[in-house]
Amino acid sequence: MDNEKNIDFEDAGKSEENEFQSGTASRARNRTVMLTPEITGEVRARLAQDLGHSVEPPAQTGPVNSGGIPRSPTPAGSYSANSVVPDAGDGFQRPTTNNYAAPQPAAAQQPKSVVPGEGVVWTKESPIVGFLVSYDKDPNGQVFELRNGRLIVTSEAPGTGNFIVLNDESVSPMHAILRISGDGNLQVLDQLSEFGTRIKRANSEEEEELSGDKSTLAHGDCIKFGNRSFYVCVVPRGDHE
Repeated sequence: MDNEKNIDFEDAGKSEENEFQSGTASRARNRTVMLTPEITGEVRARLAQDLGHSVEPPAQTGPVNSGGIPRSPTPAGSYSANSVVPDAGDGFQRPTTNNYAAPQPAAAQQPKSVVPGEGVVWTKESPIVGFLVSYDKDPNGQVFELRNGRLIVTSEAPGTGNFIVLNDESVSPMHAILRISGDGNLQVLDQLSEFGTRIKRANSEEEEELSGDKSTLAHGDCIKFGNRSFYVCVVPRGDHE
């Protein structure tokens, strides 16, 4: 009988021990489930503070912005100010270098507006002597090259030769001829044009009217073919001749 009681007591003790262990394991599992990453990090920080050691923060599952909100990864070949690597122990976070892309050049500027049907054609290029600049149809200015040679001012492009075409009803098909020398000497000869050729000298309000006559042009003069006005710009070549 005593043996049976001892057996019952031992069995009861084992049963209680099993129940205690089972309850402990269950509670341990519950504790494991309740330990969220935030709590784990807090515990590690406190342990580190007590032990006097530094503990690395848990790795991020993905890039985060300055507010700690996960964001999409930075595409390859691009750079973001929020793309950082953990500090090297000196308290600084450094931007990643493998995602840096060299700055792209700015988009090329679009060419300025060009008046349709106008332009200058040189069949054989020679040294540039100067320019004619007009603001009649383009507020940004139109530039026509003056090269060494003979240039016809016309409203219709001829088949051959050097010419400057002006799309204006006041310009005749054979309006005038410009003779340009390499030393910057410019001469204009009116071809009895219908609306005439006029010259307004620099720093003067008077106009010189040509009717089948010729005259010289200087830097700063304004020449008018019909209703079109052009400022004469002569390039000083000096020792580059």
